[in-house]
Amino acid sequence: MRKPAASFAAILAGIMLGSMPAPAAPKIINRVICRVNNEIITQMQFEREQQKLRTDLGEKYSGAELETRVRQQSADLLRSMIDEDLLVQKAKDENINVETDIIKQLDQIRQANHLDSLQDLEKEVEKQGMVWEDFQDRIRRQILVQQVIEREVGSRITITREDCRKYFDAHREEFNSPAGKRLGEILVGMNDKRPQADAEKRAQDAIAELKGGAKWEDVVKKYSDDTENGTMGDIGFVKEGTMAPVVADAIAKLDVNDYSDVIRVSSGYLILRVLEVRSAGTPKFEEVEQHINEELYNQQMQGAMRKYLSELRTQSYIQLAPGYIDTGAVKGESVSPVDIDE
Repeated sequence: MRKPAASFAAILAGIMLGSMPAPAAPKIINRVICRVNNEIITQMQFEREQQKLRTDLGEKYSGAELETRVRQQSADLLRSMIDEDLLVQKAKDENINVETDIIKQLDQIRQANHLDSLQDLEKEVEKQGMVWEDFQDRIRRQILVQQVIEREVGSRITITREDCRKYFDAHREEFNSPAGKRLGEILVGMNDKRPQADAEKRAQDAIAELKGGAKWEDVVKKYSDDTENGTMGDIGFVKEGTMAPVVADAIAKLDVNDYSDVIRVSSGYLILRVLEVRSAGTPKFEEVEQHINEELYNQQMQGAMRKYLSELRTQSYIQLAPGYIDTGAVKGESVSPVDIDE
């Protein structure tokens, strides 16, 4: 069975020119707040990630809702940074080489930003206040993390057709429906910080990457403001005859896995992908098999990912500065206060 790409959003944050972290403000003391084996996390790094989190959430939320979201997600921020360090260290221990993948990723970013060469990309990165070597290293770390997840976790998850069939038989009534389509979306919204022209350009960049061969889930992660519906942007099953005419027309002739052109809607711009087509009544197993496969895979992936990270923690030595909490800490993990006088 085909396996969906592993998702671990807290670790695999997307890199794009429009959302690079701003240069960190000068600090009187850039103290070490955490040691992960031989690696360190500094206060400046942590605060830079906090600011990036606020900036990213600020594109969608404001006021009290923004503060609530920042507070909720900040609680697990140090855990995510430790997780990333552990996975990168594992990749280095396994001598995983991703230099070719880095060049490919840089070229995709270059194309998405309509630049003629990697030298032009380097200049653009530096214009935005980031060191080119740091930018490349961020990409390197992301690819290393993804490789480890796929090798050590994703490759060990097997969903058989029999598993899917059993799920279908046990939940058959849940699949009863009128004719319609299950859709995934890339939503690029408009707001005070993103006027219509910027939103349209962002949506066109997204469609250009899809046409260039980029994976749907990667483009969703990179461009979509929809953060509630998983890596596929899955907005669920939409009944035939209930869609707005502009949407119905855009997807009318699309088959499973096809995606639409950019669609202008009142809130911004949409790109829709057909994830599943259902006929009226109880669909055939084959019509929903892929959806079931993805659902079962994601269910197993979440637990397997956390279990694997817990195993890495028990094999590692993690030190925390007073006042900092690792919400991923597990029983048996070696944790002690870190010497911050450095």
